[in-house]
Amino acid sequence: METLDIKIAIQIAKILAVAPNERIPMILDVFSKAEVDINGLEELSEWVALNRQAALIDTSVFVAELIKDRDLIGNEYRIPTAEFNLYCNKKGVSARYARKHLYESGWLRSGTDNGKTNYTLTVTDPDTKKQIRCVCIIPKTDKN
Repeated sequence: METLDIKIAIQIAKILAVAPNERIPMILDVFSKAEVDINGLEELSEWVALNRQAALIDTSVFVAELIKDRDLIGNEYRIPTAEFNLYCNKKGVSARYARKHLYESGWLRSGTDNGKTNYTLTVTDPDTKKQIRCVCIIPKTDKN
C-alpha cells in the first residue's frame, strides 16, 4: 500500500473529527475498501463500538426507565418512534443501535419487510385509531 501524503491525511482526520459516532464504522469501511491504510483505524472502530455499548451498561434499567408510567397494550409497551429516538438521544445512545440491541436481547418485537428486519412496527394508536410507527417493548418476566 502507498503512504498517504500529509494533505490527504489531514482531510481524512477532518472527516473523522466531525463525523457522528454512528457514522464512523461506515467511514472506516469506505477507507478500508479503498485500501487506505491508516494506523489506528481498527482501534478507533473498536473504541466507537465500546463507547456505544458503554452507554447501555444495564439494559434492564434502560428499559425500565423507558417504559416507566406507560400502559401495557396487549403484551407490549408501544413507544412512538420519535419518543424512543428522543429518549435515546437524552441517554447518549444511538437509537438505531439501541433498537438492534434490544431486539437481540429479546426485549423488542420486530417484523420483516422484503426479508429485512424492522425494529419499528406500524400499530394502531388506541386513542386516535390512527396507524403510527412504534418501538414495541416486550416486558420480561422472571420466566424469560
